[in-house]
Amino acid sequence: MKVSYESRTSHARGALAGFLHSYGAPLSMGLVCLLAALYIFINRANRPDRDFPRASRDFMGAAKAERRLAELAKTIASDPDDMLALAESGRLKYQLGQDHYIGAIADLERARALGLCDPRVSFYLGGMYQSVGLYDFSAQEYRKFLNNFPGDGEARMLLAKLCYASGDFAGAEREYETLLKNGKDDPVILENLALARWKNNLDYAPALADLRAKGQAGGFLADYAEGRINYEIKNYTKASFFLKKAAASSQMAAGFAGQAELLWLAADASYKDKDTAGAYDCLQRLLQAAPAHEEGRSLLVKLKKTMKPAVKSGGRK
Repeated sequence: MKVSYESRTSHARGALAGFLHSYGAPLSMGLVCLLAALYIFINRANRPDRDFPRASRDFMGAAKAERRLAELAKTIASDPDDMLALAESGRLKYQLGQDHYIGAIADLERARALGLCDPRVSFYLGGMYQSVGLYDFSAQEYRKFLNNFPGDGEARMLLAKLCYASGDFAGAEREYETLLKNGKDDPVILENLALARWKNNLDYAPALADLRAKGQAGGFLADYAEGRINYEIKNYTKASFFLKKAAASSQMAAGFAGQAELLWLAADASYKDKDTAGAYDCLQRLLQAAPAHEEGRSLLVKLKKTMKPAVKSGGRK
């Protein structure tokens, strides 16, 4: 299910649009002089430096970060062109979370305009631009980062998902193919590749076959992907079959993160395929896992008005 960012990002987009308009020219000019010289040095290991925190467990504590930001604010106030202070300020604001992203973006872009040539900055900017709904800017930043660190699987996966979410299915397919070529033997990559190929009007069956060859986890994801594909093309008989099969898998009991969406699709496909009992069973499980699921609650009320007592007690239609 796609998440809309419009309601919470309109102000952010307006602020960023003004900022980017002001600094657009310096951004393109500031990198040219130093990137060529630094590229070989930075890219020797073909990966980011160790001092490159990405996960919250690696971040500076919030209280310590706030104190350091107060110090940096004084430094920047006395010298607005201190690009190293701006860069550190931007990274710390990134670590403090989404409420600080606008300031973080402004600091990091200003630092780059002044000549900062740290390609790691693009990873942070890619994530922040994506979070505020500026997907084109986000994709550009991830690509800049990958130009320096082409073997970075995390960044490439983020770019692939971004391409898919923004409708660039050919781009998503390319990135997933690259991940596979780079040795990322992950069933999730094959699942996403199959969906990207389908969206790109290409044969996705080989990707599903490779996925099913990976055991229970792969078979579960293949059933889920094939169920979603058939649901979207309104083949509810096939969708119901594959989605209910996925919903019955042991992988669901293992704590699959998307089980609410899977159970809803299985319930709705079954209902549209006139499988009342199947829909009822999936809805019961859905509302146990996600009691506030409005669509599920509404459909269950509708079903209960038409169902025979035998079906409610576990009999088939």
